[in-house]
Amino acid sequence: MAATRSFVAPLLRIAGPVALARLGIIGMALVDVIVVGQLAPDELPHQALGWAPTAVFLVAAIGLLQGVQVLAARSIGEGNKKGAGVALRRGLVLGLGAGVLSAFAMWAAGGNLFTVFGVEAELAAPSTPVMNVLALSIPLHLLYIAGTFFLESIKKPGISTAIMWLANAVNLALNLWWVPEHGAVGSAWATVGARVFLAGALLLCIYFLRDGVTFGVRKSKGAEGPTYGALLAVGAAAAVSQAVEAGAFSAMTVIAGRISADVVAGYQIVLNLMALVFMVALGLAAATAVLVSEAIGRQAPGDAKSAGWTGIWLNAIGMVLCAIGILVFADRIGHVYTADVPLAALISSLMWVAALVLVPDGTQVVAASALRARSDNWFPTFSHILAYAGVMPVLGWWLAEHQGMGVAGLLFAIFWASVLSALVLLARWWAIAGKPAKVVAQAAE
Repeated sequence: MAATRSFVAPLLRIAGPVALARLGIIGMALVDVIVVGQLAPDELPHQALGWAPTAVFLVAAIGLLQGVQVLAARSIGEGNKKGAGVALRRGLVLGLGAGVLSAFAMWAAGGNLFTVFGVEAELAAPSTPVMNVLALSIPLHLLYIAGTFFLESIKKPGISTAIMWLANAVNLALNLWWVPEHGAVGSAWATVGARVFLAGALLLCIYFLRDGVTFGVRKSKGAEGPTYGALLAVGAAAAVSQAVEAGAFSAMTVIAGRISADVVAGYQIVLNLMALVFMVALGLAAATAVLVSEAIGRQAPGDAKSAGWTGIWLNAIGMVLCAIGILVFADRIGHVYTADVPLAALISSLMWVAALVLVPDGTQVVAASALRARSDNWFPTFSHILAYAGVMPVLGWWLAEHQGMGVAGLLFAIFWASVLSALVLLARWWAIAGKPAKVVAQAAE
């Protein structure tokens, strides 16, 4: 049997720009939190709660589009480059439809999304307009995500990365303009404006790609590629998985809101920092998915196995380095986020718990991406349901509210849920990594 090649360099070539793009996504949220925290700190709880349901709808819809990345890369591995363009166009349709439906659902539910979970009306009322404005940004962001997944599958992630960071500049400028007068609602409108730029600029760049004809972006008559059903076969499982996970994290925000406004603000800030680091893991997960999918398209299960394990180990190294950085700068981090001195001290004191979460949380997302790239779509979903819907909210409520641990209790719940998810997914990957993908697909049916 031929030895498989090293995937360290190919993974890093893709993961570097992808991680920067993902960091740009969370960077927009980071700027929102910092500007509101510095210029309108009393509005931080409204911003946190406004984002909670938005994140559930947005992350679920992003999962729905994961088939664009996986199947476009697989088409290229099979020698059908125009199939990648087919995946893109159908992904754009799915993204726009999912985004519009998500926005209507949020507007219809209104403040009930908060009060039904026990959040007091005086906190829910000013949070609802923030959510309603953020809902407008969901279809725009999904168009960007579909285009980004396509560019990653053809190994041109630098384009979406550059546009994302330009959008960050737009977002910062709009935040500084609108937050002093409009608070958290002004920050939400800044997000909408930045995502208008984001979607428009990326789609124009894709249309005018130099090799757009080769990949079926232009002059694609007669091109064959993934059907809507094939895209949804991958995306539906990812959407359920990510909706469950995002819903569970939003439930933790609601638990924080049940305790006090200070707790919800502190939890949101620490979660924002963890999400910033998590973008590095997402970059490695995306690169792993592309290379595993391409290997499956070439019918090279040995290469798929090697690419998967390389992504998992590179993630572990990266997360350890990030954890060390958080611990070193713990005292400064809280003061960067907010001008509220007691809140800043609370955040700094929790950095060691946040650092614990990074390795298992990053491991589970890379392992899940590797499995889905092999068409093992539903196992990661069931794992996430068990860990994040079954264990995390219950443990979070017991530790934070019942045991009085506050934000620390919520973070420990995230840690143990991530450990459980990572162990289950690693065991699954170890069991099937070297098998032909068709064996796994048949076993899953």
